Amino acid sequence: MKMLLMYNEFLSEISSDFIDVGGIKTAYYFYDGNSDKTILLIHGIGGDFHGMIPLAHYLKDSANMLFVDLPSHGKSQLITDVEISDIECWASNLLPTFKQRGLRINEIVAHSLGCLAASKMECPKIWYVNPPIKTPVMAKTSSAFLYHVRWINRHIYLNYYFSVLRGICLARNKQRSTINLIKWLTKQTCVTPRQYLEHAKIARDISRKEKIVVSGQKFTGVIVGKFDKITCPIYPSGVKIDRFAELDTGHLSVLDSPELISRLILSGE
Repeated sequence: MKMLLMYNEFLSEISSDFIDVGGIKTAYYFYDGNSDKTILLIHGIGGDFHGMIPLAHYLKDSANMLFVDLPSHGKSQLITDVEISDIECWASNLLPTFKQRGLRINEIVAHSLGCLAASKMECPKIWYVNPPIKTPVMAKTSSAFLYHVRWINRHIYLNYYFSVLRGICLARNKQRSTINLIKWLTKQTCVTPRQYLEHAKIARDISRKEKIVVSGQKFTGVIVGKFDKITCPIYPSGVKIDRFAELDTGHLSVLDSPELISRLILSGE
């Protein structure tokens, strides 16, 4: 519980605002670490910036922390019948838009769907955590089913207790501290039924893609979870990877082992 109090204190030090990114009203959040370096953290599907708070807490002494809510997530603008290309276009405009505001991003840490967005950004250093490079057959089948029953399922899926159970299933670490973290995150994250309909579509569309390409930058780090049920923990082919780590985690590596991931990121500096 002490850690949750620390996360709440960290949240109280984060400012929030909106920025227009290619015509999409985007919520962003900033922690001023009094540093010349800024790290952008991008959450995964179905969540919002809160999902990256545990990891950011361990990174905040090394840089300023910048978070965004993906389109159709959190407080960012809802895109009706969203396509993957909409997210990719938004992503390609994000860093130039922040640059116009005088905010230069030195490094990106992205999780799950956030990796798709990060792969479209021009940044010298990118860390991909649980990137959707290849989707297991079971995950493809379940995402297709959930899409077809999304109108019926949306109220069940957004139920607090079901959301907690889903988070526990996606995490490898079943310790009390991790379960309490998932409960905390579920309470912090607000998802509307209308947003869920778009999330179900995005999940189905991503699973149908043959491969999410991890772009090569000056530095590219990839972190996968050995027990990930959503994306296959494989080494990306066709691109230079500077650091690759397979952890004993599930799909929610940023909740399973935020401190370990932070050490990997900081060791790559």
